[in-house]
Amino acid sequence: MKKILLFAALAFPILGLLILTGIRAYRASTGYEMTFHVDGYDPRDLLSGRYVLYRVNYGPTDRCDEDRQQSLDYSRNDKNNREFEHCVCYSDPPDPDTGYWQSCESIEEASCPVFIRGTCNYGRFSAGIEKFFVPEEKADYYDQVLRKYGARLTVKIDDSGQPAISDLELPLTFEDWQNGVEPESGSDAPFNL
Repeated sequence: MKKILLFAALAFPILGLLILTGIRAYRASTGYEMTFHVDGYDPRDLLSGRYVLYRVNYGPTDRCDEDRQQSLDYSRNDKNNREFEHCVCYSDPPDPDTGYWQSCESIEEASCPVFIRGTCNYGRFSAGIEKFFVPEEKADYYDQVLRKYGARLTVKIDDSGQPAISDLELPLTFEDWQNGVEPESGSDAPFNL
């Protein structure tokens, strides 16, 4: 009996991790692919452990401050008005230049083919893709290149509006950065620097 309990105690966590990994892999391999420009950084906590934090340019002008003010006007005594759900819609094929803001409650009525679901928290839209794992030995490289040049973030968006990061592309390779090479500039530049 003890052997069965020991086996179950070991098998269930492993099975759970395999299921979660499978769900993440499925999200990363299916859905709509979009590329966003990553510009800026979070100055309060740029490197949090082995993650680099950044701001994603979702396309349309951020309406979180405007909508937050309306929310504050309607509910002065509500302590939960600091965070609320919001969506940004895109045409099909998805392109950040075609984005517009939409309330998530009316997303079905908006006939929005591709959308990203997120929250407005203290005036900033967040969809859970604002950090990227970096190897410890390349943390300075990611930090300095993101601050100075920005990057491109490729994500896959599923039918429920949940994005999953596929890639973070920097304008310089690690070797070029170590050798002090500057990225190309001008109209042919890969990141429109």
